[in-house]
Amino acid sequence: MTEDDVEVYRALQQHMDQFPVRFPEREGGAEIRLLKRLFTPKEAEIATKLRFTPRASETVDDIHPRVKELGLSKQELEETLDVMAQKGIISYHRDGETKFYGNALWVIGIFEFQVDKLTPELLADMKNFYSSPPLRKIQPTGISQMRTIPVGESIRREDSVANYDNIRELIEQSEGPFLVIDCVCRQVKDIAGNPCRATERRELCFGVGPFTQAYIDFGWGRQVSKEEMLAILEQNQDEGLVLQPSNTQNLEFVCSCCGCCCGGIEGVKAAPRPVEYFTTNFYSEVDADLCTGCGTCVGLCQMEAISLDDGIATINLDRCIGCGVCVANCPSEAVQLVKKDKRHIPPEDFDDLYSQMAKRRKELDKAVK
Repeated sequence: MTEDDVEVYRALQQHMDQFPVRFPEREGGAEIRLLKRLFTPKEAEIATKLRFTPRASETVDDIHPRVKELGLSKQELEETLDVMAQKGIISYHRDGETKFYGNALWVIGIFEFQVDKLTPELLADMKNFYSSPPLRKIQPTGISQMRTIPVGESIRREDSVANYDNIRELIEQSEGPFLVIDCVCRQVKDIAGNPCRATERRELCFGVGPFTQAYIDFGWGRQVSKEEMLAILEQNQDEGLVLQPSNTQNLEFVCSCCGCCCGGIEGVKAAPRPVEYFTTNFYSEVDADLCTGCGTCVGLCQMEAISLDDGIATINLDRCIGCGVCVANCPSEAVQLVKKDKRHIPPEDFDDLYSQMAKRRKELDKAVK
């Protein structure tokens, strides 16, 4: 890699580090090696001229004036942007024949777009990136991109639950399209030789609405009906998977997570109070008179939040994230979900979510200075 190339990738890293979710400089240059794995020098230079918005929002005509110095015609720019979109290194949206492009976050974004494109070399660069600490302290915004909601059968009909916490309601009120996608986190584990212990299936995660357009156009997933999406979610529930949709009232995606593959769960399970890292409105509670001590909930809990104490299931509220898996699968109906006193109301959509994150990030950056 030439010195000029390093400067191009450093410019891209610094550009991405200004997004609501940061992409920081790491010890040993791990972030540069990761970007080099994904972007050619020309693609990296073009990416520094793009803008981040929650959904790709600029056409080739909008972008071209900012890249004139690169000597690209509009046709050459469009062809390059299309290749970058297919590689999953920028965001892409299409409305009829009009295509829109923009920067993508690293997560949720570029990483997820690598579904079916992962290689051992890319995974090695990613591992290096995550294991190398940032060169300076990064303040988290405290606003999550995802949240945890109950699996369908854990909610009783008589319970008053907001629509945004009811997965069936979220799906029913959405116009679609609906897409089922191979779980990229489990693909990572498969390549590493550590396959998922919770399920053998891989079509487990979902995109909903306009968020799915790139996946449809580039063949990254499979379109399904509302009914098939609900049927797959029911299977996910039976296998104890945790539902984590976008932290928005309008459904954008749903991840079906486990404690052995999901970076968000696996990465915080060792923390003293893992619940602090999750956005959730519920926790589980056991009726000791109904509990038979069968241990079903213990085996299914992805957070290792349940143990048997004198033959009765006990919930560790420092670890319980209110996913409802134990409730839905308890044969004696001894577990129920309890609503937290303080309710989290999600942002309306991605625009609202990332606007809040960007505003909070500016406040934190200003406080550090």
